[in-house]
Amino acid sequence: MPRGVEFRSAKWLNIFMPHTPRLCIDGRTALELPQTGIIAQELIDQLVAANGEEEASDWIQKHRTVLLSHPGQVFSGQLRRYETKRKVGNSPLYWLWEKEFVKTAGISFFHRFRAIDQINVACSISTLTTVLPPEKKLPFFLTRRPNQYFCVPSVQDLELLHSKYQISKDRIFIAKPSVRRFVHFQELKAPEKEMALVLVGEKENGLQLQKLLSVIKSRFPRMETKVINIKTKEQLSPQAWLSLLSNTQICFYLCSKPFDWGTLAMESLYYQIPTIFSENNRSLGELLPQSKLSLPYFLIEQKDLSTLKLETEKAVKLISEAGLFEPLSMAGQYREIYQQIVPSTAN
Repeated sequence: MPRGVEFRSAKWLNIFMPHTPRLCIDGRTALELPQTGIIAQELIDQLVAANGEEEASDWIQKHRTVLLSHPGQVFSGQLRRYETKRKVGNSPLYWLWEKEFVKTAGISFFHRFRAIDQINVACSISTLTTVLPPEKKLPFFLTRRPNQYFCVPSVQDLELLHSKYQISKDRIFIAKPSVRRFVHFQELKAPEKEMALVLVGEKENGLQLQKLLSVIKSRFPRMETKVINIKTKEQLSPQAWLSLLSNTQICFYLCSKPFDWGTLAMESLYYQIPTIFSENNRSLGELLPQSKLSLPYFLIEQKDLSTLKLETEKAVKLISEAGLFEPLSMAGQYREIYQQIVPSTAN
């Protein structure tokens, strides 16, 4: 049996704890979505690690948190669980399943992580949805029920939800991107080769990607160039990711969809690796306004690697001063969001 208590029936869970306020965090995307799903994994692990710290959530400290997870998923701590093999989806059958789960599970507050084109089901209880980039494209409609709240990584993403879907701004929260805790305990190994790492997320980047690869080859002829799609799960696990970064002299983060959290780019910067990001990436653009690490500056100004390292030092200083390189940054931000949606877990 995986860590935690396995609840085979949501109705059984309701009988077991019928009156106590409970937060349920849906961690299934940690297994299903390689790059953006790491946010769910990291938040759960940070909340557990923060227990007793200033960033800790009352829901964790008072043992009022349960996880919705797939069998075999590994998270920190000994949180109670409801386990299911059902994957997150956007079909009517899935929406019915999620509504029934929330109705019968005996929970009072539901936190889920969803691609924006997979969140149209509206739950009957207070629900916080951390919005992830669309799997395909932006939907035509999003629920506007007053008990539905959203968390996004940038002001521009907040404005998009408000203007396109008429969601009230007081129901949209911003949690700034941060790094995973493991980077604070892992140093990069000595490089075995020089590499330019290119992270892509959209198929339509084909022409732009080929042009960029030509520029990289002309600017850094001695470097090997490695292109990785961020949906490639095996290459983005902590161990594989650190191995990649150990050999990376310069990183290009080309992901530009709305609601992109930029975690991998943040971690590359954490290790002082010059990281060039798409000018259309909203979260990184707001964290590093007018940075010469944005792709247009790189292509136009043609700076050498030593100059880019100086720009990286400036970027790292800005991010550090914002507290986003702290080990429990995500836990602290979500603790405050939880308190605003459900102010008290008392008695």
